[in-house]
Amino acid sequence: MSILLAIDTCTRRASVALRDRHTLRAEMTWEAQRHESALISARIRELMHACAIQPNDLGAVAVALGPGSFTGVRAGLAIAKGIALVRNVPIIGATAFEILASAQPRSSWPMLVAIEAGRSRAAVCCYEWQDSTLITASEWWIESWQTLLDKIEPPMWVCGELPTEFAEQARRRGFAVAPPAHNLRRAGFLADLAFDRLQHGEVNDPARLAAIYPAEP
Repeated sequence: MSILLAIDTCTRRASVALRDRHTLRAEMTWEAQRHESALISARIRELMHACAIQPNDLGAVAVALGPGSFTGVRAGLAIAKGIALVRNVPIIGATAFEILASAQPRSSWPMLVAIEAGRSRAAVCCYEWQDSTLITASEWWIESWQTLLDKIEPPMWVCGELPTEFAEQARRRGFAVAPPAHNLRRAGFLADLAFDRLQHGEVNDPARLAAIYPAEP
């Protein structure tokens, strides 16, 4: 049995998931007040134990690269790299933007994905659908939430870790704001992304895989 383990600890919400070739076996997402490696490792062990999965069953590991908090991204990446190196299995990295974007329904509208970046700022990236393929429409950038709201124009699908006031104002201005379930960054979607890339041989070198952090203002 070959299992893919997915780890996302980019922000105050953390998530881990286990996927085999056909099924998302289990997933755990929680409000992480701390990003200690020991706590994250404990959650992984709990999930594996619940599914009767042994360490030798792990065949690949996926990890969210950020952007996000320095401590959070670093903790998840360190655990993922350690597993990949010790068990000699492939590692696949994906951005927090990609994980959120993959959870959204297909739409003719452009998509804006936002991640908490601290200091009342958002890390933002835009996507759009071309036929059945979701593509990146912009480089990601940092913006204050209010400036972001003043810059963008509807029609647009907006998703991600959205402050309540931002989401309410966006709705009033005619934006389509994703419902709560679509705004939760889940490791199950990271697992699906990683599995698809693994099938196409798109794996990363653990020695070169680097975290993404928001730039200082």
